[in-house]
Amino acid sequence: MADKFEQVTFLIGDAQRLAMLNKVPAYKPFAPEIMGFIDAFSQYLFQLPDVKQWSDVASLAFWCRSASLRQMQSRYVGLEHRLGRGAAFHIAPANVAVNFAYSLLVGLLAGNANVVRLPGKDFVQISMICTALRQALNDYPHIAPYIVLVRYDKKKDVNDALSLLCQTRLIWGGDNTIAMLRQSPLGPRALDITFANRHSFCVIGAQGYLDAVNKERIASDFYNDTLHSDQNACSSPGLVVWLGENAEIREQAQRIFWKHFDRIVQERYTLQAASAVQKLTQFCLLSAQVDGVKRYPLSHNRLMRVELPALSSESLSHSGTCGYFLEYQINTLCEILPLCSGTCQTLSYYGMESAALAEFIMAYRPAGVDRLVEIGQALQFTLQWDGFDLIYMLTRIVNV
Repeated sequence: MADKFEQVTFLIGDAQRLAMLNKVPAYKPFAPEIMGFIDAFSQYLFQLPDVKQWSDVASLAFWCRSASLRQMQSRYVGLEHRLGRGAAFHIAPANVAVNFAYSLLVGLLAGNANVVRLPGKDFVQISMICTALRQALNDYPHIAPYIVLVRYDKKKDVNDALSLLCQTRLIWGGDNTIAMLRQSPLGPRALDITFANRHSFCVIGAQGYLDAVNKERIASDFYNDTLHSDQNACSSPGLVVWLGENAEIREQAQRIFWKHFDRIVQERYTLQAASAVQKLTQFCLLSAQVDGVKRYPLSHNRLMRVELPALSSESLSHSGTCGYFLEYQINTLCEILPLCSGTCQTLSYYGMESAALAEFIMAYRPAGVDRLVEIGQALQFTLQWDGFDLIYMLTRIVNV
């Protein structure tokens, strides 16, 4: 197996540590040593000189600070007879810079040793996170055997070796990556946790939005949910649904919302030329496939809005990135049900009560919608993701 690791670049750890990963004893979930290490990592992130320029890194630091960790732990009971499953192999998505860190931290919180395949692209955020991890490991050297970060080309023999090494494999790359990794067999007792291609949408109650005092803040929160990550995250909404019985009120809310959002986009967002072409291509393909779609007038290429003629189970599959938004107006919440198929992950909302939305989902029991979050929280990672409770999935029970 060691010869397979000659093709691997190690950012943290080495081939010897990797080969021994499945020999490291598992911790209990939320073990004090792990909690202390992660809090130290959080503090080192906060101390990085450029952290304020990278809000996703700052959000990660905030997410894993001591108070946040204790709050996560408080939501679990009955963990005293659980242990980590063993070595965990994490395959991070290529297009989201900080996802690998959340996956790693969840693996640690659950008590596992971890090897993480990083994105091939050399994101600045990855370098920042690795710097903070190394600093925290200097303070907690006994945690070093539990963390190996690697980068390698998509080579099946390396995937085979790492898959046989682990007790749990977490695949974040989407359907194609899942299919590719499943060609590499797991051990007899090993478990796959897969995060398939998903789509998300947003519902805005028109009257509730018009009653809001700080509409600029709502637009800023929506920007953080979407264009901060170029809409590459599965939880970023690609479709905005406007809810209200009065068409004039819906249209008024729509105009005001996009006016605020448009101003923020022009101030903050840099659109690559290739992305502008991609959005136009996507609109043309949609127009060829669905009759009656309309594009709202453009003031610049950063933002493209497309009105759908109807909602269907295929609507979310037409979602785009880099400022490409589908829209539709509805009178009642029941009209969103075609969107709530198994491919739907997150429903973000504004201008309505979360309890009413939750009651609606539980009453109609659609195959999809795993998360209900307010606008501004779509990218906020939690230990419950894609319908999985990751602490339970990454631990085993010692039945007493």
